[in-house]
Amino acid sequence: MGWGKLPALVLVEIYGYLEPHDRLQASSVCRHWRHTLFHPRFFEKATFIVGRKHEARNAFYLQHLAHLVSATSIIFDSGSTQAVQRAMEILMTICSTNDRLVSLTLRPTQSQFVLPRQYAADNFIHSGLIEPIKKILGRRNPSLQYLNLGCCEQLAVYCSEFLRALACPQEMRLLAIGSVKENPGFYYVSSLEASLFDKCTNLRLLSLDYDFFSDELLRVLQLLNLKRLILHIHAFDKNHAGTTEGAWRSFQEHNPQAELRINLVSLTTNLNACEAIKYLHSHILRESMPLSHLKVLFCKNMNPQAIDFISQHYNKTLKSLTWVDASFDIEEAEFFYLTSDQDPLVMMAWRCAKLEEIVLHGYLLDVHNLVGIARLRGKNLKRFEVAKFDLLPNPLLVSFLSEIKRLMVNEWHPKRDKELHPALSGCGYSSDSARDKYIMEITQKDIQELEN
Repeated sequence: MGWGKLPALVLVEIYGYLEPHDRLQASSVCRHWRHTLFHPRFFEKATFIVGRKHEARNAFYLQHLAHLVSATSIIFDSGSTQAVQRAMEILMTICSTNDRLVSLTLRPTQSQFVLPRQYAADNFIHSGLIEPIKKILGRRNPSLQYLNLGCCEQLAVYCSEFLRALACPQEMRLLAIGSVKENPGFYYVSSLEASLFDKCTNLRLLSLDYDFFSDELLRVLQLLNLKRLILHIHAFDKNHAGTTEGAWRSFQEHNPQAELRINLVSLTTNLNACEAIKYLHSHILRESMPLSHLKVLFCKNMNPQAIDFISQHYNKTLKSLTWVDASFDIEEAEFFYLTSDQDPLVMMAWRCAKLEEIVLHGYLLDVHNLVGIARLRGKNLKRFEVAKFDLLPNPLLVSFLSEIKRLMVNEWHPKRDKELHPALSGCGYSSDSARDKYIMEITQKDIQELEN
């Protein structure tokens, strides 16, 4: 028997000992060897990047890998009708050919899809996205374990339908259905019954909009052994009952390992988002929340009382604070200048023993306070990010920056304009698309950490 006629079972075993590059080289021996290469053992994940320069690879993946992989991600420009349509085509192909899928991630660049004018929006989304996702959720053996909707507002509306479609809710480990709202002042809030989570007993990560949160939902979630809970807050609604201290205390007692991450996001200049910041410490945060990460993104407001509340009540859990606004907003908004005698961020650095990340943009900063933070947390801060153009003038600026650099464990300097994301740049007005992209990227990081 010649080498070209080795049984596929033997070839697969041989391929298993090779690195991916060597495996690919070996598969060029003959057609039989190349055909045997396409085995589920060697292709567990496929990432589709929608775009003209990636189309040849996408077509190859759809033909040869779409039916093999157990995990897939679709990355696309949701501001392009062609890209949205192509993403739908890819999803529908995977849905119709793959019976091995356990992980599905959608990664749109914006929270809203731009749809073709000739289609009714609801029908187009329903046939191209909702139905394929529900079909995948309804499968058994294997059942879907990871679903990430990419913070898409239009898909989050259907979260109840997705949960009802689950054939094996007990197998679900990651469910990211939290969204980013295009207009925080006006958006549709669908209904979500707490009982839909009853059987999701193996759920480890849940991303959800704060609009759905209640004491009843917390009582259900406390029985699921969650590892990470991510809340997306878009606006302050006086009619929303919120949650109570007692409910969070009970949740923490049942889930001592769980961490809470809060993302407060605004895509537009909106009073509701600003009010959410204003009432963050008085109406939203509760002392027994296991808060580990807080991100406040483009809300055009700083709340020193909230920062002080956080440092007092989450000193044993807080690991990360990100408070970001665009630099060009400084003159048009009522900013809090972090220059007071008792700076709340310095107090946070002193009180919070686990704090390892601070990211501040869009606020004028006194370098004295930054030195204080570095002296208190420098050895433990993995990331301490500020922009150079946000620093107030100081005759000893160079000396202070040198001290901070010396105190930090990792290489450090204030970020120059060219090092910043376009949404944070000080060179003119950053585009809405740049801001959208930044928000989508930073909110997805919480999920990707656990996916990987």
